[in-house]
Amino acid sequence: MPSRSQRLVSYGISSTAAAAIVAAALLTPWARPPADDGPGSVPTTNVTPSEPGTHAIDVVFAVDTTGSMGELIEGAKRTVWSIATHIRQTDPNANLRIGLVAYRDAGDAYVTKPFSLTSDLDAVYAELAAYNADGGDDFPENVAAALRDALAMRWRAGAKKLIFVVGDAPPIDRGDARPYDVLAREAASSGIIINAIRCGSNPATATAFQQLASLGGGDFSTIAQDGGVKQVATPYDEKLAELSARIDRTAVIVGNEAARAGYAAKMQAAEAAPAPAKADRATYYARKAVAAKGHDLRDADDLVGAYSVGATDLGTVKPGALPADLRGKSAAELKHELERRAEEREQAQRELAKLAKDRDAYLSTKAGGGGFDAAVKATVEKQLK
Repeated sequence: MPSRSQRLVSYGISSTAAAAIVAAALLTPWARPPADDGPGSVPTTNVTPSEPGTHAIDVVFAVDTTGSMGELIEGAKRTVWSIATHIRQTDPNANLRIGLVAYRDAGDAYVTKPFSLTSDLDAVYAELAAYNADGGDDFPENVAAALRDALAMRWRAGAKKLIFVVGDAPPIDRGDARPYDVLAREAASSGIIINAIRCGSNPATATAFQQLASLGGGDFSTIAQDGGVKQVATPYDEKLAELSARIDRTAVIVGNEAARAGYAAKMQAAEAAPAPAKADRATYYARKAVAAKGHDLRDADDLVGAYSVGATDLGTVKPGALPADLRGKSAAELKHELERRAEEREQAQRELAKLAKDRDAYLSTKAGGGGFDAAVKATVEKQLK
């Protein structure tokens, strides 16, 4: 097993992109949880229910980010889109939100770093892309604090609620959270399922994680220390990534400059991903577009997406909320530009949808792995059905 005190390891994203993400995190609301998502017990209030006709699914990943978890974190970055796509395959009407809790222990750079449940999976990916593996000089980690923050998320009423605790070290009681077994029982009584994935072969971790999953009504699984992720490249990946980037460029982000900086940072993180991960992202949005009757809705602030589904009145859009290059246009000119971009997006969507099906068929002929993504997919499929 690698040393818990190995030097900082950073994966999957350039230093320039990481800096942009950190800057955006300081400027944009999606980069940190709201004030009422802080540590505490399971909230008694919930956010707005999901849209009619959809099935709300809330999933939180609590991931050990200490030094020995570097390869697992890299695998999680590369496969989060594949996991999200599998959820849509399992339930085509899924209204999915994902949250994150990075955890370490006392004496490290942080004990926990929560990231609120959100349907903005580009924001989730950007947060994951900024993760690095560091710290962990002693063996046990603060699993209870991670659970505390996961349970404090704003879970939707009526949603399927799943937590995945992922780590290679057993819990330690630091007194800053109730014991993990108490929290697991509380989760189960609140309808939140806790699953535990042990990385590596430590027996103390297995014992604690088995108890955690048993009390939380979930599944326990073991994967290789390195995460065991086997991402398959396909002949369709580069073209899917290109089409997806074309769709990204059609967006018109309304709001202030912080909103546009946030979108740019998310796109920079997506662009830094390897080709198979970009293809997984494109496939996820292709399936999401089917559920949204053909409209590829990627960002809540995207005026092109809102205009395409008739969800906005252009007369109510303040010129100052538009990007600088659109502020001087008349109402007719703005309408024409949005329609041009919507048509370009629709053309790319049609081609992307066909290639996504071809890619799915290609991947169906390849043997599955036994890594992190496979463990999560199997558990999600079982628990959603």
